Amino acid sequence: MRLGLRMLIAGIAAVKWRWPARAAIALLLLAGWQPQWADGLSEGQIKAAYLYNFAKFAEWPAETLPPNGEILLCIVGNNVLDGALEALNERAIGERRLRVARQNYADLSLAGCHLLYIGNSEQSHFLVILTALGNAPTLTLSDIDDFAEKGGGIGLLFRDNKVVFEVNLEPIRKAGLRLPGQLLNIASYVYGR
Repeated sequence: MRLGLRMLIAGIAAVKWRWPARAAIALLLLAGWQPQWADGLSEGQIKAAYLYNFAKFAEWPAETLPPNGEILLCIVGNNVLDGALEALNERAIGERRLRVARQNYADLSLAGCHLLYIGNSEQSHFLVILTALGNAPTLTLSDIDDFAEKGGGIGLLFRDNKVVFEVNLEPIRKAGLRLPGQLLNIASYVYGR
């Protein structure tokens, strides 16, 4: 990951700002604001930064994610985002750590993941994965084109030379998760409003 992206992620995570200031900076990144140094970043690195911020702002049920527990990001697929998600391993999210684990789409332990990123290589399996998860408290994300429209939580897309995201509230609600309204307001499309 390039220095600029690391600095942005580390800066947002490390600074002890009040919630509104930290949220405003993170939401600028999520809204598609891409500073000049972002030109040197890969699409995968920018999508990884989005995912990191989604992990910071998503709320899981207390019994699923106890205080100071780690957040488990599971990755399914080949060459997902060119390895950019693995660079998030052990990153701090408040008092928690983000742990990254590679999984197979047929793995029965996917329901234990807090975040599940389904790579584009799993286009033919993603509906099976979503069905198998059921109502597990897992935020699903992918760069598959119609992911959110077909029942995934958040779809990360590259359109008009920038990364945008779509949200499907139905699977997020069924999973018992909550996303802040500010995040939903900057989504390119929200299904189930």
